[in-house]
Amino acid sequence: MVTLQFPQPRVCKKSGEGTWRLGNGTRVVLPENERLERVLVRLGEEYPALAAAEKVRGGEVRSGDLVIRLGEGEHNEGYLLQVGAVLELSARTERGALYGLRVVLEAEDGLAYGEYADQPDVRERGLHLDMARKFFTKEWIMDRVRDMSRNRMNTLWLHFSENEGFRIDCESHPEVPSRFHHSKEDVREIIRLCEDLCIDVNPALDCPGHLGQALREYPEWQLPRGEGLPLHSALDITNPKAKQFLMELIDEYAELFADSKVFHIGGDEFIDFRHFDQYPVMEHYAKEHLGPDCGGVDTYIDFLNQVIAHVRAKGFKVRVWNDGLYRVDLEQHIELDRDVEIAYWTNWDKGMAPLSAFLDRGYQVTNYDWLSLYYILLIRPDYVDPDPEKLLGAWTPEHFPDSPVCGPQTCPAEKKDQVLGCCYSIWCDWPNLQSQEEVHQRSKDSIRAFGIRCWRS
Repeated sequence: MVTLQFPQPRVCKKSGEGTWRLGNGTRVVLPENERLERVLVRLGEEYPALAAAEKVRGGEVRSGDLVIRLGEGEHNEGYLLQVGAVLELSARTERGALYGLRVVLEAEDGLAYGEYADQPDVRERGLHLDMARKFFTKEWIMDRVRDMSRNRMNTLWLHFSENEGFRIDCESHPEVPSRFHHSKEDVREIIRLCEDLCIDVNPALDCPGHLGQALREYPEWQLPRGEGLPLHSALDITNPKAKQFLMELIDEYAELFADSKVFHIGGDEFIDFRHFDQYPVMEHYAKEHLGPDCGGVDTYIDFLNQVIAHVRAKGFKVRVWNDGLYRVDLEQHIELDRDVEIAYWTNWDKGMAPLSAFLDRGYQVTNYDWLSLYYILLIRPDYVDPDPEKLLGAWTPEHFPDSPVCGPQTCPAEKKDQVLGCCYSIWCDWPNLQSQEEVHQRSKDSIRAFGIRCWRS
């Protein structure tokens, strides 16, 4: 069994014989900073001794104090602990201070006098939560946010729309949400907790596929096939009214998540991308609107570009999944917007573009490696839960999903700056297979291992 403890800080210079402990006489000396004060309140919910400590601003420092200084250091998430009769914590940001505080608070026997410093190796250390297929209570989600903080993870993706469910209240289209869903105040409470624990929280509204629940009342906006019934999960991207419906949904949730940095618009599994010929409406649209040489794939890319522009105009960066983009088995004439982030999750189909197709074009990518980082509510012979031992051993954050054509895929050293980070995902394909507590119990060790591995890759 692997040890699921964070490694010692990479700088660990002990000096002298003393030990600093958080005790009854400890004061926390802090600068004027409202967010840092909220961090202390949240950490105090976990550590009563911190909650009980007197909080002061400035003044003369005395033995036993914990002094926090912000705006110092070069790394946004790094910290420096100088431990003696007084413990001085220096960090550039509140997030760095939080990580330094966790080191202090997790040292149950105190910290030996000396100097300790650390910073993460991976920028984005995310959790992508499919809260759409399965209803998770607000309290459960908030507990996972607290776990993320303990695991030094810094980005939560709330994936709230799927074929099987839509889980946030909708005012513009009240018929869209599932019976069990969250109020916007529930979501705001989750967002506030994330803010207090220095975790970015971003929305994921998948389109133009994975819209089965949203389109349930609108069969006329489902993508027509050449033969047979329309595809219930897919938006008819050639229909102006259907596109307006989607944009209205995006506008509403862009307002709810106005302080988020990135909006994930999906783009994956819209259709079987090997068979655009089954949907002639997209071919016809391309010839009429995009050019005589264009086809169904160009209609799809043009649609993504429209959504990207719409979302970016609201102040967000935009993220999309990789599987339908720059496929080697399709002749694509329309270029995907270059200022978009690629969520690289799979290369299972030999027609899918390799990682190099995105890096060589200058895209920023995030590693969602489905073979190592997907926890799925599913029973299938080829599926196993993420393995903590593998995550702490053979797997590295530079290891992207293997390709059936080019084999193992890693990011070249010269393109490392294009990799934004890594993301662990919880997918609820069979939502009733496990209770929410079972999901937590079965995934917690691999999520912990993921956080450790991304901190020290």
